[in-house]
Amino acid sequence: MCELFKPQAMEWFPEHIFSGEESIVLLILNQPLQKECEVFVKKIWKSALFHVAVDGGANVLKELFGEEITFIPELVCGDFDSATPEVLNFYRSQGVAVIETPDQDETDFTKALRLTEKYLKDLKLKASSVIAVARNGDRLDHILGNLNTLYSATDVISVPVLILGHNSLTWLLSIGHHKIHVSERMMDSHVGLIPLGSECKATTTGLKWNLNNDKMKFGGLISTCNMFDGSKVVTVTTDSPLVWTMEVTMDKN
Repeated sequence: MCELFKPQAMEWFPEHIFSGEESIVLLILNQPLQKECEVFVKKIWKSALFHVAVDGGANVLKELFGEEITFIPELVCGDFDSATPEVLNFYRSQGVAVIETPDQDETDFTKALRLTEKYLKDLKLKASSVIAVARNGDRLDHILGNLNTLYSATDVISVPVLILGHNSLTWLLSIGHHKIHVSERMMDSHVGLIPLGSECKATTTGLKWNLNNDKMKFGGLISTCNMFDGSKVVTVTTDSPLVWTMEVTMDKN
């Protein structure tokens, strides 16, 4: 194990996201949600600290909840090439901050994180993480764009950003040592460690196929279709940012 990174471990509790035990920011990206994600949004809405709809995500929310006052976000933002004028006007009428971000050098997702950071500071809200709910499987460019935002997120927001898609939870492990706490119902999940940004050396414990200071790079060794070995804690030590993705089970009703 890389002693350089061993002393300080960042701890992750993915089960807390689904149980409502964390004060999360809920961020709805464009594209219709899969059924499991719809159920998650409905279940977690009240316990979320702050709610953001990103461009066409405003359409998704309006279609999902109609005009139910309980499900009104605090912020709607984006370049608004997808959100309809009717939906934007509805949220304005409800006192929602509707902010256009026309800059095309960043994705709406990245720009939304910038605005979210500002609102969290101005409102003195202490969030544990941002959970961005997205649709997986339709467009590879959207998926890669979202993953790219994970790499830039540490420069624009002070809390971790995770992407929840169809039965998957994905986030970026920064340089150093990490402990991922695994609940009983997650034990049969598949996991992956993907070095998208650059090559890295990684060491793990708690997986069926562990890494031992192995050199990983896209186009070379990557860890996909891995599994937990029954341990309650998985450790990952990496000398370069590394995408962690895991299969999650969500309620469908």
